[in-house]
Amino acid sequence: MVLATEIKGYNVLPVSLPKAQTTHYIYFKKHETRSTDNQKNSSGRSIFLCNLPIGTTTSTLKKFFQEVAIGATIETFVASLLNDCPEDVWINLTKLTSDLEFNPDLQSARNTNDEAARLPKNCGVVTFVDKSAFQLAYTAIRKLSAARTVSSWPFSTYDSKYFLNHYKSQILDAEALSDAVSQALVDFDRAEQESRDNLQQQTQLVDEDGFTLVVGSHRKTKAGIMGKQKLAATVELDKANTKLKKKEKEDFYRFQLRQRKKDEMNELLQKFKLDQEKVRLMREKKRFRPY
Repeated sequence: MVLATEIKGYNVLPVSLPKAQTTHYIYFKKHETRSTDNQKNSSGRSIFLCNLPIGTTTSTLKKFFQEVAIGATIETFVASLLNDCPEDVWINLTKLTSDLEFNPDLQSARNTNDEAARLPKNCGVVTFVDKSAFQLAYTAIRKLSAARTVSSWPFSTYDSKYFLNHYKSQILDAEALSDAVSQALVDFDRAEQESRDNLQQQTQLVDEDGFTLVVGSHRKTKAGIMGKQKLAATVELDKANTKLKKKEKEDFYRFQLRQRKKDEMNELLQKFKLDQEKVRLMREKKRFRPY
């Protein structure tokens, strides 16, 4: 059986894993972005990798490219946040809170970014220091893909001892966990107090007519107050537009009369054509009964 070297724009790179009897396949292509932020600086020197082996890190990729493309220096490697997640569904727990805005700076300890959050599971983006290094690495792995050459993937064997240590590393220290929970509660209380202060400021606003906003007991959040204000402004705007349209005369000028009659004739003609089409279809199905 002849193995494919390209599937839907992705090149197929076969690699052999330590103590594995089967061949693992990595799919890669040039990484293209439409962002206008810092990703512009890495445009044209990144490779998108899919179906990466478990435990792939920056050091693993550096060892691999040192063997297949000497001189291809890696600058950064961004892996998907889902790579270490055993579940297939990723739930964003930050949305299961109140109306407080989520501050991404609170997750700086996890060293996450937007690109890592958008990447699918078992995928990553490797960026090289310059375009010459990228071209060297991309050409080397494309040659391996075209020749169907199986390369060795450099990483240590993942046995029960490794997974046990990995599991233990995820268990937080009791004192550290207590400090983190206490700090999170303090931050939440401070954010709640700021929300209440903003709400109090909204109740003290005076509009253009000199009236003070009155807040009911059921309006406990800023979003509720602003929603009520937005609804009131929308109703007043609709009333003003309706009143203005009543004052306008649509048939004051002669060209307005001609245009209105022309529109009516076009509408009648369109309806007549639709009726003709319905009659034709009914005759084809022998269901037309005019009498």
